[in-house]
Formats: sequence, C-alpha cells, structure tokens
Amino acid sequence: MRRGQTLQPELILGGPQETLLLPIGSFVQETGGNWVFVLDASGQNAYRRTISVGRRNNRFIEVREGLNAGDRVITSGYGSIANADRVQLSQ
Repeated sequence: MRRGQTLQPELILGGPQETLLLPIGSFVQETGGNWVFVLDASGQNAYRRTISVGRRNNRFIEVREGLNAGDRVITSGYGSIANADRVQLSQ
C-alpha cells in the first residue's frame, strides 16, 4: 500500500448467528431484562416468565433462554403490575 491509496475494509465482529430477538421496551428498565409477561394462547392472560438475555443494541435484546419463537410478550412498562405473577387483559 502506498501513501494516498485508500482501502475499504469490511469489519466482521462475529459470524452470523440465528437468535431470538425482543424489541427493547420500557420493561427492560424495570426488570433488568430478567423476566417478562408472556401472553397465553387465548391472549386474555399474561404470565410472568424468567428469561436470560445476552447482547443488546438500541433496538433489540437477545433472549437466550425462557422464550420460544412466536411467544407474545408485553414490552411496555410494567409500573403497577411489576409485582404480579399474572395479568388479566381486557379490551
């Protein structure tokens, strides 16, 4: 390489990897990412479930354990329901 030449490197920090991602919501601040409320099949109740998280960026958090693809999670703030184990949803 000579002075004045340019180089356009491609930086790869890790290999591609399939992972389960959860959008970051207010719940992360309140739970530390340790648990979430997951809706049941009927969508009428949400139950507290412990999760294990990994990497995160400003939009998503990696879920390593505790959730399956397709699980529906409440990502808004938990405020007054943070101490509950089950939440009944109404329309």
